[in-house]
Amino acid sequence: MASGNSSSLKESLLALSEEIVDLSEKMDAADAEGDEKKLHQAVNELRAIGDQLVDYQEQTTGDDQAFCRFMMGSVCSLLGFWSQAESSYRKALQYWPEHVGLLNELFDALAAQRKYGEAESVIRRSIDHGGETPLIMRNLAAVLVHQKKLNEAKIVMLNCIAKFPDDEESRVFLKKLESGGR
Repeated sequence: MASGNSSSLKESLLALSEEIVDLSEKMDAADAEGDEKKLHQAVNELRAIGDQLVDYQEQTTGDDQAFCRFMMGSVCSLLGFWSQAESSYRKALQYWPEHVGLLNELFDALAAQRKYGEAESVIRRSIDHGGETPLIMRNLAAVLVHQKKLNEAKIVMLNCIAKFPDDEESRVFLKKLESGGR
């Protein structure tokens, strides 16, 4: 592939990535407003992006292909196609095994499919490579709860609050755990 074509491809991929983010925000807004027409339009636009990404995956290699697969996973996740999202994320991880954002997206896809053991493994990899944040620690605790590891989930949240004492969402989550989910 010529250098000019490669540059043009990268620009196209970046533009699609930005469109995916914009459409995600549009979907959230349409959902909050109960606007089915806007939601349907965003879904159709995402499907069109997915079609473009299928074509791009055949034209790319290396990092560009990993980026295409990451974006395809995002499109599939937004559309609720969790197993396809998982597959795309796993293929992208073959190129970027330590990419924290990719690991976090794979976690979401696995959790949505109730593959809690795998989700726990992936979120722990994310923590190993990217560190702990309140959200990541709450995700780990939540997946532990789904596996009936309540005491371990409580310990994770106690550690979270010790590291992030101002995080109110983590305090609320721990209180729910301590009250048995009520």
